[in-house]
Amino acid sequence: MCELRAANPMRIEPTRPGRDGTFAAVSPYRRAEPATGDLAARVTSYVVLTLDPAVPDVAADYWMHSERFYRAVADPIGTRLGSDLAYRRLVAHPTDADAERALAARVAELFEEDPALAGELAARADVADDNVYINYFRGPDYTLDARTADVERLTGLAAGAPSRPDGHGDEVLVVVPISDRDGAGRIRNLMACLLALRDQTMPASDYRVTVVEFDEKPRWRDRIEPLADHYLHVTGHGLFNKSWTVNAGVRHTLGAARTLCLLDADILVDRDFLRRNHARFAEHGHDAHLPHTEMLSLDAQASDRLIEDRCAGRSADVPLAGARGLLLRDVPGACLWLTPELFTAVGGLDERYRGWGGEDEDMLYRVATAGTAIQFDDVFVHLAHRRPAMRREDGAPFNAHVPVGTWTGEQGYGDLERGTGTDD
Repeated sequence: MCELRAANPMRIEPTRPGRDGTFAAVSPYRRAEPATGDLAARVTSYVVLTLDPAVPDVAADYWMHSERFYRAVADPIGTRLGSDLAYRRLVAHPTDADAERALAARVAELFEEDPALAGELAARADVADDNVYINYFRGPDYTLDARTADVERLTGLAAGAPSRPDGHGDEVLVVVPISDRDGAGRIRNLMACLLALRDQTMPASDYRVTVVEFDEKPRWRDRIEPLADHYLHVTGHGLFNKSWTVNAGVRHTLGAARTLCLLDADILVDRDFLRRNHARFAEHGHDAHLPHTEMLSLDAQASDRLIEDRCAGRSADVPLAGARGLLLRDVPGACLWLTPELFTAVGGLDERYRGWGGEDEDMLYRVATAGTAIQFDDVFVHLAHRRPAMRREDGAPFNAHVPVGTWTGEQGYGDLERGTGTDD
């Protein structure tokens, strides 16, 4: 658990410091890696990070901060092995796990030949580990033979899911927003998310799940309704307004829920997710929390594998052994738990944000200023989907014009009649 300081809620004070006071040394993902002591594998992972085009795409600002640390480790390998077949193979196929293993074996040979280089890159890797905001993870059982978990596969699994019992569900309300106009992966991910929420240790009668779809029409209603307690459609045009979508779900389906869970549609949760996070409020006496400090953004094959394990195989956990992806540090989004009173006090999410970026940081800032917010280090995995545009055509961030922390909701929030889903 880590405290969030209201003055700068994006900065995390760790309770279990590593080499230089960061939490990287106690990352649950680091504990799951089989070869953290293998210097050649560590160095090779930094080569992957410089080559994989998904890295700058997953979070451009994180990439800008991290790139120099990647290159400090990886560039000497390119200098020494640039003409080597193993290196050229990874350059051509940076997501090929076999090519990665082959280069790691070649790097191990290089380190045996040049112990001084090994010592230098070990020191550089230590510095990088504690400073980068996008790292790399590959579990020991990662393969490319996972069954494809498409919408039809998830629809079949949904048909066999247990029915929801009658009950008010007044312990927890989970609100999940969705916008998928072209079937680019988000509806598949939402269905996996909902199936995982069906398979929980918390009694089904103690919680409810609301899905709010932002679209010109109720595009995916028939897929969503069998897996959710509430389906709500908001008529939205243009850029996705996640804030308005979430606010509408809270406003119109809150009921008497004691805690709120605002959850992205692309997160695959473990079986104890709801019980554990709901219990934390009584254990720690806070108003809001993030369940995670890091999030593993899975590649397509790992997403299929983990969906199959969690939703079809009914694994209690989200098994990391078969995972591969990019590990994002200090993630402000994906999931926020808070009391309904605090949500109301801050006026919900800022509905001026449209398109990708900024609304989660803004909400966290206001929540941490208005109440007590803390942070935990649960394993969180994000399922693959086509990446949205992250900037306007002129290169400017979508929401650079919105002053952070100024939303109060005094004019109301989540109003279905106000039409705040359109672009102005």
